Amino acid sequence: MRKFPIFSHWIAASLLLATASRAGPFTPNDLPDLVERISPSAVHISTKMDQRKQFRNSPWGDFLQFYGIPEDQPSGSLGTGFVIDSDGSVLTNYHVIEQAAENRSVEIVVSLRDKRQFSARILGRDPKTDIALLQIRDKNGSAPAKLSVAKLGDSDRVRIGEPVVAIGNPFGLDYSVSAGIISSKNRNIGQGPFDNFLQTDAAINPGNSGGPLFNTKGEVIGINSAIFSRSGQFGGIGFAIPINDGKSILASLKKFGRVPRPWLGVVTRQVNPTLAYLYGLPSDRGLLILNLVSDAPADREGLRAGDIITEVGGRKVQDQTEIERELSKLKPFDEAMLTVRRANRTLKVRIKLEEFPPQLNRVREGVI
Repeated sequence: MRKFPIFSHWIAASLLLATASRAGPFTPNDLPDLVERISPSAVHISTKMDQRKQFRNSPWGDFLQFYGIPEDQPSGSLGTGFVIDSDGSVLTNYHVIEQAAENRSVEIVVSLRDKRQFSARILGRDPKTDIALLQIRDKNGSAPAKLSVAKLGDSDRVRIGEPVVAIGNPFGLDYSVSAGIISSKNRNIGQGPFDNFLQTDAAINPGNSGGPLFNTKGEVIGINSAIFSRSGQFGGIGFAIPINDGKSILASLKKFGRVPRPWLGVVTRQVNPTLAYLYGLPSDRGLLILNLVSDAPADREGLRAGDIITEVGGRKVQDQTEIERELSKLKPFDEAMLTVRRANRTLKVRIKLEEFPPQLNRVREGVI
């Protein structure tokens, strides 16, 4: 669970009131039936360490074998996810499976509500949106039978004040349920260019990451992802990725294993009046190019260190978040029209984009 410092202690009332939502009138008495219906689609994600690779060429391998000690050792709980189709696809947060993705000796294990456990492989991951797609298989390599599939809702239609239910595995406590409301929408908490969080007061703690946030129709409207906290535990404010953000990249995750996004190949810094005054820059807003990647799109089109990007596609940009959002509306190999200030001149530069190198996906600052 991602944690961030809290600047004011605010706890919203976390009761499901007898108010009307888009699902119609809903009272706390309906909650047990709702939870019973939706909870089987949530899953517990943990890891198992394959120690055979580690001990294969050491005396410990013989030791383990002689004393009958299992070579696959449990490693611990990671978080939560939810089944999105009968083929065994599971949606979760990227940060839940990040370490397992980088260490081949770590096996991802998905546990269902009925106690069945299955190995999972990573179908796709997108660090920029913090979303990952897994797939579970039985011992025969087939999709497990009788999977409970979550119904995905429309997060664009979510209303502030709407009752919600979170299901997850906080601190490894399987299938814990909390209830609350949507406290706010479109929150930017400084985690990346695509911040667009739903804020909720439903209790979310470490281990809830990647789990579903349901509305009263039993539809997933968010992926529980982060909290504001001084202590590292729930302080009344949690954040969920809108499910529409997840749906928009599912096809790419399945097809490519990633989300192909365009890039310019520049390292930038936001211009402000102080910086412009100190260095005599021709503009006090926009993005100052500090460096260029050799033979990347911007380099090939003649952009230079010291140029200031002020617009992309006719829209003004003042920081990295804005320019990445504008570029994300395009695809690799599309053309982008940039407005650039160079000394006392304003230039219009048309650039043919390329795909952002996957190996740089975890670089969050400066590289565009």
